[in-house]
Amino acid sequence: MKQRNLVLFGVSAIIATALACSSANPATPVAPTASGPAAATDGSTLKASAPALQSPANGTKLTSQTVVLTAGASTPQFLTGVPLQYRFQVMNSAGTIVDQALISTTTWTVTAKLADNATHTWRVRAEYLGEAGPWSNTLSFVTVDPAIINDPLTNGTTVGTRIGGAFVSGGWQSRSLTDGIDYDVPTCVSCRLEFDVTGVGPAEGYPFERDLKFVSMGDRNAFGSFGVFRDHPWKMHLVQRADYPSGWEIIWRNGGTNPDGDPGDHRIKLTSSPVQMQSSQVFHFLLDWGTRGYSIAVNGITVMQDGWDHWYEPPNFRVSLGCYPRGDSFVGAIYSNVTLKKTNQ
Repeated sequence: MKQRNLVLFGVSAIIATALACSSANPATPVAPTASGPAAATDGSTLKASAPALQSPANGTKLTSQTVVLTAGASTPQFLTGVPLQYRFQVMNSAGTIVDQALISTTTWTVTAKLADNATHTWRVRAEYLGEAGPWSNTLSFVTVDPAIINDPLTNGTTVGTRIGGAFVSGGWQSRSLTDGIDYDVPTCVSCRLEFDVTGVGPAEGYPFERDLKFVSMGDRNAFGSFGVFRDHPWKMHLVQRADYPSGWEIIWRNGGTNPDGDPGDHRIKLTSSPVQMQSSQVFHFLLDWGTRGYSIAVNGITVMQDGWDHWYEPPNFRVSLGCYPRGDSFVGAIYSNVTLKKTNQ
């Protein structure tokens, strides 16, 4: 009898405890949080390694207009086989993003037109389902210089071959009738030649009884003597006339020597023009030629132009400041900022 009463008492105690618990006020439920992964100190939210940048190497001067960037793969910290994507960014020298892409490979070809001959930086990070890993380190590259010739002449040196003259403040100075700088470059059917000149007044050749030349072009094999240069079929020179204060002349042969032919001499002689040289001023020369002809402008004013049907394409192409084969270079002229670039004329 005593054993039966103990069991009943135990059961009653259990029931009483259960009832007491069921009658208490229920606890208030806590809403689940929906926040994503906590960000690391660098702002990344994806547990993955930063990609290692591979090419171009830091500070590389590119040789092509096409910019291809390559990085190593990122490694996830906890999982394998995750289909990561990679965000590439390219910044200009001011730090502004000029192009970017999110792709599934670690090699990307930049699609934007980047500034020529300019320093850019780039970086890469891995991304997955909207979460981003840490950025790689940042490397730099310099875009290609499209100029066939790029010669400031203000830094005490030249990329061409100097024949006499001297470097002075402001550029290279021709100091005799036979001074010059030669640039031997690939033949260019459509090009723009630019340069600056100071120290030239009107009719500079009058004391020498010569028409002096600002620039000459042609086959470099013809530059060895007066007669060969004078008679060869690709001769070009831009002339300041000695007999007129604002007179100009151009002879531009496109493959022949016929005075009235094409190919032949494309010659213009002016006794006056809107441009009159002053030795205290800097004059900017711009010579354009292409498949349809040529034009010459000084300080933005077109001085001479002509058309042709045969292209100007001398073999062994040479551009030369002055005209030393004829002894017709300026004495005292200071040249600077010489560039030659291809165009699409």
